[in-house]
Amino acid sequence: MNKLKKHPALLSAFLIAEAVILSPLAKAQAPVRTDNLILSYTEIRAGECSATDPNIGIVTSSTPPGSLLYTVFCDPVVAPDGHQLTLGEFQAARVRSSVKCTGAGTLSVLHFSGLEPKGTYTVWLFWGKNSAGDFTAIGALGTTVPIENFFTTSEAGEGQLSVTTPAETLSVFGTVGPCLLNAPFELHVPGPAQTWITVGILLFPGVWPAAEVGACAEARPPVRSYSRAQVLPEFRASEQSYP
Repeated sequence: MNKLKKHPALLSAFLIAEAVILSPLAKAQAPVRTDNLILSYTEIRAGECSATDPNIGIVTSSTPPGSLLYTVFCDPVVAPDGHQLTLGEFQAARVRSSVKCTGAGTLSVLHFSGLEPKGTYTVWLFWGKNSAGDFTAIGALGTTVPIENFFTTSEAGEGQLSVTTPAETLSVFGTVGPCLLNAPFELHVPGPAQTWITVGILLFPGVWPAAEVGACAEARPPVRSYSRAQVLPEFRASEQSYP
């Protein structure tokens, strides 16, 4: 480096070359962040519910926030303390999220607020899509063995989940490589444990081209491909084992 300082032209060329070499690595290390939790209304009805008419109770922009919530099977949506949730309580959910590819896999850090106090929630990964628009891999976020995709909120309704998803076969079906950002994916957040309705969904567009992610770019072919509706019974059965 001392020799380079004596030759400004060589030093400039060295710094430019170093920047070119390191820029893909730096870009690969930059986390992808979003706080856009898309609330999911497909599994709830508000104010009223009918077992024979699924259109009754569908949430619209004019639905009062004080409306009591039901599942699509007309069971009350219940909080950990036993009271029936209202639409306003459901809509209070917020999240700050960060996803980053590392040498050990994909690190996901999620900070939640506005959830039900002392509630158990889970986060599920829906990764990749085939030409028919079906997901190619679905399972618990983080490691498959042991499953670590759940958290319990505080008295203030806040919670955090920080897990790394390695290259693995997911808990429901399909296989992912060490960098989830190679393809579009979704994170679904069901809870609380008393009812297991999907509160919201986070969307990640899969922004990193494989050539720029280096060692994290390994992508494994999907084992099978299904739509969410096809795996819903298995998805729900897995949730029953949480505290």
